[in-house]
Amino acid sequence: MRLWYVIGASEPHAFYKSTVVLVKSTQIALYLSAALLASGVAAAAVNRHLHEFLMVAGLLAFYHAVMYVQLPGFINATPHIYATLALLALFIAAMAASSCYGYAAYAPYAVLHLILYLRGVWGKPTYYPNIITAAGLLLLPFANSHLEAVLTFPLASVYSLMYRIDASRARRRFTAPGALSIAATYVAAFAAVKAGYLWAVVAPSAALTIAAPPRIGDKYGVAALLFRWLVALGPFGTHLVYMAFAVIMSALCVPYFIGAILFRQVPSYGPELVLTALLSYILRNLGILAPSALFVLAIIGYAVIRSIREKYYPPTPP
Repeated sequence: MRLWYVIGASEPHAFYKSTVVLVKSTQIALYLSAALLASGVAAAAVNRHLHEFLMVAGLLAFYHAVMYVQLPGFINATPHIYATLALLALFIAAMAASSCYGYAAYAPYAVLHLILYLRGVWGKPTYYPNIITAAGLLLLPFANSHLEAVLTFPLASVYSLMYRIDASRARRRFTAPGALSIAATYVAAFAAVKAGYLWAVVAPSAALTIAAPPRIGDKYGVAALLFRWLVALGPFGTHLVYMAFAVIMSALCVPYFIGAILFRQVPSYGPELVLTALLSYILRNLGILAPSALFVLAIIGYAVIRSIREKYYPPTPP
């Protein structure tokens, strides 16, 4: 069985069906993420361990949706229907099993996802950022805590996306040395975190800034700059890391990728998402929990409402 349908060189109907199934699978992951994150917020007042489990599971589901919907563009091919369905099934099974077996339960999911990336990790400049994502997938089963899990695939996904975006905005080419330097320092930082040096996450942020300096002329640029250094504040509190993802998700993934997942036109957001996420970040880390939780729920609800109100663009068969 073939694993991919190459863009522009595959039977049109088979390629179309595989692409539709790919997007539908990311919709399921996105809906699951919204449910997990909302449930995690509600669980904060009841059970700390359940809260952490649900929030990290929601974050993993979110970045699965965001990164997998872009995979055809990242590797110039769409995975076969069965590969997509198997990957989604492995993700859901791993999420359920991780409550008993930890993040090692994600090993089958990580291996298959890595295999799907293998077509596009070398040989073209547009492939090089995939090296960073692949490193995050490789590390996911080795996470021994919720914080470590956040610093695997979710953090690598953000680094990869920021490398793509900020290098392009700075008019720099993606290079193998640039991507490898970020990936290598990221893996080394993860090893240091496992040894207890939480501040080590500053190293890949520095490597990213050298390879792809941010431009702070808009809300994305400001959020991207903040995120690079907020994730290094782990020694002062884990929520300084967790809640930093709310900031970058509100500036990057929600406004730019959720529309594609839902086959909808992208809403025209102002600064409200980022400002709400920043306010939630500040309140949570000041210990003001209830308003912070309400702001997170507000972001989820607002993004859902704004998205479903936009024009629907169903895929057209060949």
